[in-house]
Amino acid sequence: MIIDVAFGKGKLEVDVPDANLSAIYRKKKMEKKSDPERAVREALAVPIGSPTLFRTARGKSSACIVVNDITRPVPNSLILPPMIEELTAAGIPKSKIILLNATGTHRPNIGAEAVELLGEKIANEFDLLNHDCFDAAAHRNIGVTASGTEVKLDARYLDSDVKILTGLIEPHFMAGYSGGRKAVCPGIASIDTVRRIHSPHFMEMPNATNCVTSENPLHAELTEIARMAGVNFILNVALDEERDLCGVFCGDLEAAHRAGVEFAMRHDMAQAKEQADIVVTSAAGYPLDKTFYQTIKGMVGALNVVKERGTIIIASECGEGLGNDTFSACLDKFCEIGDIEKYIEYISKPENFIPDQWQAEKYVAALRKAEVVLVSRGLTEKDIARARVGSAPTLQAALDAALKKRGRSARVAVIPEGPYVVPCLCR
Repeated sequence: MIIDVAFGKGKLEVDVPDANLSAIYRKKKMEKKSDPERAVREALAVPIGSPTLFRTARGKSSACIVVNDITRPVPNSLILPPMIEELTAAGIPKSKIILLNATGTHRPNIGAEAVELLGEKIANEFDLLNHDCFDAAAHRNIGVTASGTEVKLDARYLDSDVKILTGLIEPHFMAGYSGGRKAVCPGIASIDTVRRIHSPHFMEMPNATNCVTSENPLHAELTEIARMAGVNFILNVALDEERDLCGVFCGDLEAAHRAGVEFAMRHDMAQAKEQADIVVTSAAGYPLDKTFYQTIKGMVGALNVVKERGTIIIASECGEGLGNDTFSACLDKFCEIGDIEKYIEYISKPENFIPDQWQAEKYVAALRKAEVVLVSRGLTEKDIARARVGSAPTLQAALDAALKKRGRSARVAVIPEGPYVVPCLCR
């Protein structure tokens, strides 16, 4: 059977022999909103667990809307205009509304990327302010969580009267689901705070994983941090495989996010009847597959259904290479140490901290279980060697080699949209 797998802004084909095909895991079909703009306005009119944005903003002087960075396909050109209308109708002038890019530890989005992120209309009216986690002077310390995380956040957010978060609700390989509280931390948090919440203290806990929020220690920590920061309103969306709007969830930080998670979970989780010798997956295409850094989410999403010491074949364009310099340094350190458990032991020591080590930690978790083979156009041979990953020129070449290695009766599962759907083994 010929199956299309997401890759960049297009698809790659792979022909899986019918006799070997275990399953194709896709999102359960979502019903698209026939009138997306109307759907957003209707959700704003009846928020979940909170007053309307208009009522919240009435009598206030300033507002901050936190937006996700370019790696998340949030339809900002759709959701921002009606929110800004609510704020201005409530008496907050446009000059006192800031759009803050929740870059976390990622690079800023400027120029054409800012226009792509916001949409031309909004980009012409507002400057996009990029969060910089490394700028110590731009953050303010607001206290310590119950578990001991020192919370330092972007002062521009803290100084705003009305604090609004936007985002996309999708499976997240550490926090269970994205959206909600994640726009605060790591979105606009200092590197000192991110260092703690992405440390092995949380990352090595079994429940800090895809599609789990109940008893997920990272989810709980991020929620506590967002409460400390203050959040007046959120607007999160759910999208289908074509990036079309299927759900809008706005209102209270926790109640609206929980409603979005419950909706997404009905569509994102796929029941699996068996583990496969080979899993063919992706990094979900553009924009998530711009770097190897983000590609790791697709590998982790396949772990439930690949057999121990099986093969994960992942398609990712990686047009921007490995990722930032700090992540590359993490890969170099892993190569230098050369052993998974010794690497985890090394990064567990605070004095050895390197930004982005959490992503490398999740990567080595994938390598603990399976061989990984990458199909990419953006990585050099040197990059591939640094990543300690196998490679193949095409998905078909990778699959043919894996079938030869695993045996002609090997079972093959395919996850065309990578981390946007998480197969779970039936118990």
